[in-house]
Amino acid sequence: MPPSPPRTEPGSHPNCPVLAPSEASALFAAAIEGVRGPVRTVSHLIPLTDESARIHSTGLDEALAHNTVAAHLLGALPHTLEAAADLSAELTGIHELDRERVGADVASVGGVLPESAQAAREAIREAAFGAPHVTLRFAARAIGLTWRRIPALRALLGAEGPVVSVA
Repeated sequence: MPPSPPRTEPGSHPNCPVLAPSEASALFAAAIEGVRGPVRTVSHLIPLTDESARIHSTGLDEALAHNTVAAHLLGALPHTLEAAADLSAELTGIHELDRERVGADVASVGGVLPESAQAAREAIREAAFGAPHVTLRFAARAIGLTWRRIPALRALLGAEGPVVSVA
């Protein structure tokens, strides 16, 4: 997905892109935009605080000590994305490429959007278990869509930021 132009609406950070390529970058972008409180991601409930928007300086050795997958990837230097995903799966039990492929052969469109934004928001709100914000990836999965439908879901919900408010 190509990067989007910077947001310039009042109250938004001028260098914060509207589309975020991952949940991690969506969380960081949301923190920069001032979102605070719990955000439901596909696998976690992440609290965004004032510290979430800060960039913390650390050395490579310290960063690798906190990220086993990165340390192993740096040591192995796989030649393909598939090989990197395989190594990551050996370490974590989660094959990121396989997760993205789920349903790809079955439905190229990635699922059917709800009939209305209200129906979508209600289903997402229920799945969020009280979290006031969700990532678009979580929102898509909550209503049975694949990541391919995130742009259509964003349009249906009128979501302009990196996370969706469901409170």
